[in-house]
Amino acid sequence: ENFEQTPLRRTFKSKVLARYPENVDWNPFDQDAVGMLCMPKGLAFKTQADPREPQFHAFIITREDGSRTFGFALTFYEEVTSKQICSAMQTLYHMHNAEYDVLHAPLADGRDLSGMEDGDGTPGTKLQRFNSYDISRDTLYVSKCICLITPMSFMKACRSVLEQLHQAVTSPQPPPLPLESYIYNVLYEVPLPPPGRSLKFSGVYGPVVCQRPSTSELPLFDFPVKEVFELLGVENVFQLFTCALLEFQILLYSQHYQRLMTVAETITALMFPFQWQHVYVPILPASLLHFLDAPVPYLMGLHSNGLDDRSKLELPQ
Repeated sequence: ENFEQTPLRRTFKSKVLARYPENVDWNPFDQDAVGMLCMPKGLAFKTQADPREPQFHAFIITREDGSRTFGFALTFYEEVTSKQICSAMQTLYHMHNAEYDVLHAPLADGRDLSGMEDGDGTPGTKLQRFNSYDISRDTLYVSKCICLITPMSFMKACRSVLEQLHQAVTSPQPPPLPLESYIYNVLYEVPLPPPGRSLKFSGVYGPVVCQRPSTSELPLFDFPVKEVFELLGVENVFQLFTCALLEFQILLYSQHYQRLMTVAETITALMFPFQWQHVYVPILPASLLHFLDAPVPYLMGLHSNGLDDRSKLELPQ
């Protein structure tokens, strides 16, 4: 991540803390892929002054044989209780502010170092100075994620399960049963609904419903098509659909991971009975931006933090 950012605006490397079950014979666990796609930009820190609402998004893991596994992630923020981590964040801010002061100190001839040009003729680095974290005053929060990996895209059901699990953890009142019993129920006791049938099972606080189309119906699709038309407009949807049929390189750009996934899945679903046969990465992790240099048709999604200037986005020619 760019070190010109203040420490709270940077992202850090994430890792999988736990998984259950440890492995499934027909669906080996890809720790690196799950880690990157649950938190595509890495671990993030915030304080009590920042918005910390839970965010849901779906993702796809494509294997070497072309098979796909669906993931559904709910990202939330949890208070950091480790004094060591809080102290490290404070130290990062001291280092950041010290570098800012050095870069903005006037030279002997009165010039500002931050305004000087680098060797390539570009303006020198300009850091922003923010004293936005004080260990004695602020509460530090770190992002965490709970995720379900499934062979089929039951997006609405998985979202409901994750949101109810998160509610059970954060609620002052404990759930009716131990949390592990609900997880065990979803993994081992809830069967896959047969084609053409619906299934209703109990979540932590309410029922969860999933429906599987029959073999004579359109394939399973659980994303809101209406939302795509509301976001892009009819004309842009048709233009995007045309680009997909002509096998262009398509790059989606949004501040919301779930919108990237919804648009990509909708466009490929509308191609039925045809299928998108090329590179398909609806959410491109920050560590894989070099994929954009691929000289083949692709459909990828790139996340924006809301501060980027889209006109300055560097894309391969």
